[in-house]
Amino acid sequence: MKVIDLFAGCGGFSYGLEQAGFKVIGFVEWWKPAIKTFLKNHPESKLIGTDITKISDETVAQYKGKVDLIVGGPPCQGFSMCGKRDPHDTRNQLYKEFLRFVNIIAPETVVMENVPGLLTMDDGNGRKIIDRIMHDFIKLGYMVSYKVLTASDYDVAQNRKRLIIIGRKKNIFPEPTKRKKTVLEAISDLPEEESSINGHILFETREETIAKFKALKQGEKLCKKFNFCRQRLLADKPSKTVTTNPMFIHPIYDRFLTPRELARLQSFPDNFTFCGSKSSMVKQIGNAVPPLLAQAIAEKLKEVFAYA
Repeated sequence: MKVIDLFAGCGGFSYGLEQAGFKVIGFVEWWKPAIKTFLKNHPESKLIGTDITKISDETVAQYKGKVDLIVGGPPCQGFSMCGKRDPHDTRNQLYKEFLRFVNIIAPETVVMENVPGLLTMDDGNGRKIIDRIMHDFIKLGYMVSYKVLTASDYDVAQNRKRLIIIGRKKNIFPEPTKRKKTVLEAISDLPEEESSINGHILFETREETIAKFKALKQGEKLCKKFNFCRQRLLADKPSKTVTTNPMFIHPIYDRFLTPRELARLQSFPDNFTFCGSKSSMVKQIGNAVPPLLAQAIAEKLKEVFAYA
């Protein structure tokens, strides 16, 4: 079952799909560090292009009849509850490029992921964005369902919520696991100090900040103004959503989590290599789809393909 990953980032979605037996033959991504990481971990996948708006219809048409599944997460910043939620944000229109690929290639199944905030956004003319997306998929001949999935329901040590839209002849979403993985279960074997494991690199932190860490109990924040970051994580619960600038504080050690620990919370295995600087790694990790969430979706899609 062959896949194209659009707005692919560092390849979290693709990694989960490949673990379920899919083959990612091509991807589209514009950010160079993410491209380098993707190719490092998916060396057989082809970079179709960087700026998706400039990839010609003729180039896209080369994949018609050769792809079973198109996946992707169009940029979500314009829809995010953490952003300005401007209906005129140009990034909000990039989902139309996803639809263009689907229209030309006509795969049997499509999966689009985004932030739950998309469900409450309108297009500036009083119409919900999600209604437009659903209508556009239906016009292309797809039966479409959507659901907000929580990553911690699929063995990911993180309460990351993502809107998943699946278009096909059947409505299929994975069943949650019976038990949620905790932060400590995900990262407890990583040492307090740096190590040779890719991405297990400490952030430089001032002594006065470390002193403040020492006074924090699990669940407490350095400052009330911080919502998604600068909080000491609860050891026995899934983490909050890992963003592109999380700076979570370790539940036990008086330091910020390393990129590798954040990757563990996203369910990336240690053999998944991240390229670039520490901040670049964190951004790639925060933008990624948790591989185990993607794998759970892929396993359900395999059932659908088997009975098609």
